[in-house]
Amino acid sequence: MPSARVQAGGGGNGGAGGGGSGRFKRALLRNLILGLRKGGVASGEMGFHERKSAIKRAADAALAAARGAAPCWSRSLAAELAQAPQQHRSPPSPSPRKMICRKIVRRSLIRRRRRPIRPANNTTAATTKAYGGGGGGGGVARAMVRKRASVLKEIVPGGKALDMCALLGETLDYAVSLKAQVDVMQLLVRTLQEQKLKNSVVVLKKKMQ
Repeated sequence: MPSARVQAGGGGNGGAGGGGSGRFKRALLRNLILGLRKGGVASGEMGFHERKSAIKRAADAALAAARGAAPCWSRSLAAELAQAPQQHRSPPSPSPRKMICRKIVRRSLIRRRRRPIRPANNTTAATTKAYGGGGGGGGVARAMVRKRASVLKEIVPGGKALDMCALLGETLDYAVSLKAQVDVMQLLVRTLQEQKLKNSVVVLKKKMQ
C-alpha cells in the first residue's frame, strides 16, 4: 500500500470515553495504515472479496486497538478477530450484526414510503398509544423496548452479555467510535486519491517534456 502522510483532526468532541477525540482518531489512523500494509491490500494478486475482507478486518482491528480494553465491545471485537480466519478465499457470509442493520434500514425505508397521513384529531390518541398512555399501551411499549434492546445486543459486539443500562452506554461508545472510524477512512481515501492524482500529473509532465 502506498505511504501517505495524513493528519487526523485534532479537535472534535470527546464523545463517549474519547471515541471521537483527535487523539483517538490519530491512533485509529496509525493502526489502520499498519493493518492495511500487513494485510497486503495493495497486492495485485489479491481478489476483490479477499481485499474487501482484509480491509474490513484491518479497520475492525484498528478500531479495537485504538479504543483499548475499557469498553466491553472493543474486547469482544478483538476476541472475534482473534478467532476469525486471516483470509477468506470465498466471499464471506454476512455477519448477524450486518444482516440486522440491513433489515433495519430496509424497514425504515418501507415505513417512510407507506406511512399514511393521519388526521389531526387522531394525533393525540396515536401519541398516547405509542408512549403507553392508555389501555394496554404500557405492555406494547415494554415489548418494543425489549425488541429494540435485543436488536442492539446483536449489533454491539459483546452486547448479549450486558444488561439494559450497560448496553445503552456501550451502544453510545460504539456508535461514536464507528463515526470516528468512518471519518478516518474517508480521510485516508481522499489522501490516497490526491497522491495518485499528483503522481499522474508528474508522469504526464515527464511525457510532455
